[in-house]
Amino acid sequence: MPDQRRSRTCLATSERKSAMRITAITGVAVLGVGALLLAGCSTGAAAGGDAKPADTQLSYSQPHTDPFQNAENVGSMERFKKLGYATIPATNADRDPAQQITDIQTLINKGAKGLVISVGDADAIVPAIEYANDQNVPIVAIDEAPASGNIAMIVRADNVHMGELACEEMGKRVKAGSAVITLDGDPVTSNGRDRTNGFNDCMKKKYPDVKLVNVATEWDPAKAATGIETALNQYDNIAGIYNQSDATFFPTILDTLKSLGKLKAVGEEGHIVQVSVDASPMAMTAIRDGYLDAAVAQPMTDYIDYGADYLVRAIKGEKFKVGKTDHGSVIEKRKGNLVDLLPTPVVTKDNVEDPELWGNKKFALEAFGASK
Repeated sequence: MPDQRRSRTCLATSERKSAMRITAITGVAVLGVGALLLAGCSTGAAAGGDAKPADTQLSYSQPHTDPFQNAENVGSMERFKKLGYATIPATNADRDPAQQITDIQTLINKGAKGLVISVGDADAIVPAIEYANDQNVPIVAIDEAPASGNIAMIVRADNVHMGELACEEMGKRVKAGSAVITLDGDPVTSNGRDRTNGFNDCMKKKYPDVKLVNVATEWDPAKAATGIETALNQYDNIAGIYNQSDATFFPTILDTLKSLGKLKAVGEEGHIVQVSVDASPMAMTAIRDGYLDAAVAQPMTDYIDYGADYLVRAIKGEKFKVGKTDHGSVIEKRKGNLVDLLPTPVVTKDNVEDPELWGNKKFALEAFGASK
């Protein structure tokens, strides 16, 4: 397409060899540097257009273990192989930001010429990105965005908008004077901050008579369960729950509501409206069963496909720029990096059977141990 023509010219090799300045704070490495402005551009040997795919090793860095992250990992590695590239086994930092830094450095030292990563801690991950920059190894981030560092492309959804969509679905289902529990994601992640701000700001503006009961979860299901139980005991007008990640929290929510005698399907007296983000296989089942009213779908399949595709193109030396893509999204520049913001459909009982939704895909069903 005119605004995304592929370049056949490799980029010049960068000779920058700046040392990383890492400060250890409670075991987490943090780097205080500004964002580099050479977004979407790989350089040096890793960007050699003459490299044969079978001789070029790619890999994936996973920040922690949950079915959603597992599915992104498996899907990305399969995509690399489908494109004809060799792979190095993916890593899993198991919720340890310092470990993810080590993982990325180790993958590069093992010969990875490009990496797709999902970011666990937006600030803490920066030293790893700087290390990759120094080694001329392009990185594409999917789902989450790092705070800074030179990334070839960030492929994600507009999570503020996802929060706003969830607000609209919630607002039209609950009455003025009621209260809504919001299970807030970890603020050290861009997704957690954005989904919280998008939902809260929208609710306060459009539905000011609905009280918000915020629960700080740090993406921990146990904290979500405790917060729900506490809120239900404290308020007698809880009408809804905003779940920022059904892939993470949904089984816990169902178990908690069931144990309290408050798990009711849509249409039943006492039903607590539930709106979530992700639209995982578990959420799809819950929509079919009537326990989940709506879910804002993460475009995981596109994260995987376009993440790998951007990485391969970056390795070949292609430059990217702001503008419309050929897959219905728009590339913007945010904090010095290019971000491909993918569309996020809302899933309800009316479209839950759509085979293009990632929660209905075979790889996702297998990752979640679910079935349609």
